[in-house]
Amino acid sequence: MWGLGALALACITVSGMTAEVHARTYRHIRHSPASPTLKVLTFGGAIADVQQKVLFAPYSQTEKQTVAMTFWNGEIDSLRKQENTAPTRWAAVMMENSALQISCSLGLLVRDPMDSSSSSCGQPSASIDFAMVWDRAVLDSPPNWSDFWDVARHPGRRSLRRDPRTTLEVALLADGVPPDALYRVLDSREGLDRAFRKLDQLRPYIVWWSTPQEAARILKSGGALMGCAPTGEILNLPLAERSRFGVFWGQRLAINYAWGVPKTVGQDNTALALVAWLEHPTQKQAFANAWPSLPSLTEITSGTADLQHVPPAIAVSDTFWSTHLADISARFERWAEEP
Repeated sequence: MWGLGALALACITVSGMTAEVHARTYRHIRHSPASPTLKVLTFGGAIADVQQKVLFAPYSQTEKQTVAMTFWNGEIDSLRKQENTAPTRWAAVMMENSALQISCSLGLLVRDPMDSSSSSCGQPSASIDFAMVWDRAVLDSPPNWSDFWDVARHPGRRSLRRDPRTTLEVALLADGVPPDALYRVLDSREGLDRAFRKLDQLRPYIVWWSTPQEAARILKSGGALMGCAPTGEILNLPLAERSRFGVFWGQRLAINYAWGVPKTVGQDNTALALVAWLEHPTQKQAFANAWPSLPSLTEITSGTADLQHVPPAIAVSDTFWSTHLADISARFERWAEEP
């Protein structure tokens, strides 16, 4: 958790209750008057809708501070540019945990001076599943990742994230790599080459997306027959739209997200207090309860046999990506730019 001043334990009043926050220690915090508006960077679409309802609206009500959201793509370069062009603008940023760890090592985020670990700039506060989603009007039976690559049997566009994270994992799953071997394979030159060769097969059919909201928009507009998308973006649709889409639950991927405080506002206790509150288990559970991540009971009872026993999601490795993202991203972008 985040430290407020030199305290080792902070108390934050939430809805009339005092929640103890095991704090990190930050020195020389400026105790400035509270800003009436705290600006945060987060992701648009269903994620922002849920955050507004269960996180920011309650915080604004209890702390008498408005939280204003701006949507972004979660990229480290975007954060670096924001900090250079508009320092002290953002009180908090939501990022994938691997990106947060890298940003921490680059000095872009406030870190606990008493903690030298990779998690000293923030703790995971949400887990969001990404799965294959398809148009039920075109496909009668549930496809898997191998079918996703079979454009001869299932012609049409495929939407994927323009990022090596999740995209290389599903390429290897489609190529037959077991889930528990994904990062052992990716951590070798031969395995990385294998993932890119698999992507080569799909290149002419790929529609790229950069944000969870965009992933859902492509599918809703009919821009792709199948796509990798956050399950919550689909499950949060109105029932009439939701029924259009099937979800492949068998080999979905789980990404950890965390909140960080930009280095340029590191002396502002209001920013640290907000992130301390967001990191508290009460708020983590509130988001998890409101964010749909599994089939509904109706779908389970009336659906196919594969819905009776939905396996756990495959965890996207923060350790692997915080170590290798820079090098693999450079290769991925060169590949994506090729004709």
